[in-house]
Amino acid sequence: MKIKFALSAGLILLSGLGLAFAGAAAKTAPVQATAAQQQDAKIKEFKDILFKLVRQDEYLDEAIETLDSHRCDGNSSLRGGSLTLACGAPVELQDISALGVSLKAIANNLNHVSALNKAEFAAIQPDSNLSTYTNTILSYSRKVNRKVGQVHVLVAQLAAKNKKASMRDAVSSKKGVKKGRGKNLTQLLAEQKAVEKLSADVKNLRTASRNLSATSKWLYIASK
Repeated sequence: MKIKFALSAGLILLSGLGLAFAGAAAKTAPVQATAAQQQDAKIKEFKDILFKLVRQDEYLDEAIETLDSHRCDGNSSLRGGSLTLACGAPVELQDISALGVSLKAIANNLNHVSALNKAEFAAIQPDSNLSTYTNTILSYSRKVNRKVGQVHVLVAQLAAKNKKASMRDAVSSKKGVKKGRGKNLTQLLAEQKAVEKLSADVKNLRTASRNLSATSKWLYIASK
């Protein structure tokens, strides 16, 4: 009887342990599934940030191409009241204004990405196996920052040449001299104001780019 009782008690104990392990496994499975889902969600968020950065990189390429087509070298000259470059492309008011709108949009987008980086930084866990994505974000941020530097240099060159063109056109206008597509004082002032605004837009763009690099760097560090 004692042996039977011992066997019965053993079976009950084993079955109880089995149920306990089964319950623990059942609890662990949802936790693992939740962790995997969170990881997938983070990866999706980082891919979204990368997509936004790639687009800004492309927009900066377009801005650089536009500015480069208006870039002056030592062979540039002033013709008919317009700043004519070695490549023969005159700087027009509408071109400057359109470029300013583009640079302002890029700056806003970079600020948005910086905000996303900050949000991710506050939520990311160390050793989360996401450093590959954050490192790529950091690399693109640095790439964007370098291109913003190029834009700054090109706009500075444009502003300097535009100022010389405006001064010469202003002298010709006062003397009553008008050659070819010469501009009056109203046009000169409008163009000069547009270039100054463009320079201010570039300054804001550089600030946004620096903030992006900083937040991307801290996000990468937090993910390691």
